[in-house]
Amino acid sequence: MSQSAWFNLNSENQIFLTMEKKSTKYPETSIRTAEPADADLLVELGRASFYEAFAEQTAPQDMEAHLQKAFDADEVKEQLADNRILFLIAEVDASAAGYAYLHQENPPDCVTAPNPIQLVRFYLRKNYYGRNVGNSLMGACLDTVRSKGYQSVWLSTWELNHRANAFYKKWGFEIVGEAKFTVGSDVQNDFIFARRI
Repeated sequence: MSQSAWFNLNSENQIFLTMEKKSTKYPETSIRTAEPADADLLVELGRASFYEAFAEQTAPQDMEAHLQKAFDADEVKEQLADNRILFLIAEVDASAAGYAYLHQENPPDCVTAPNPIQLVRFYLRKNYYGRNVGNSLMGACLDTVRSKGYQSVWLSTWELNHRANAFYKKWGFEIVGEAKFTVGSDVQNDFIFARRI
């Protein structure tokens, strides 16, 4: 499909994605910054997306423990009030399809790219896989953090999450290290990816 895309920031720091399409294969995706009223939506999206992606590879008790710990409504409300944190929500036909969570945090030593920001979460509901929503959301992430003066992005993802790893490589991220990540009682190996922007 041939298409062009561009992002615009309005006075309220919201992002609007415009797609000029030569095909009707994909629906239009809009990206907006999250607001305090979106806390419950972010919790719901996070829990549902994580479950859909990893339930088959995760013991039920570990999954439940992680969902309760990682997606707490009060914690999300605090994050939304933190000016070092940015949430972007992807919507298709006015329905929330996924979100990205970016945080200005000190990176591990293996991330040597300048002035980095962490892409903490990049989640899509499973029914939006393969519909170009992830590309729209990633484009918005990079466009936004670049406009805020960041020069690189880093993230970590499970080494067995082959779909995600291929997606990040397609977007120019390279593996620069490894880390441990715990889901319930299950200690997993993560790849650390980074790229300049």
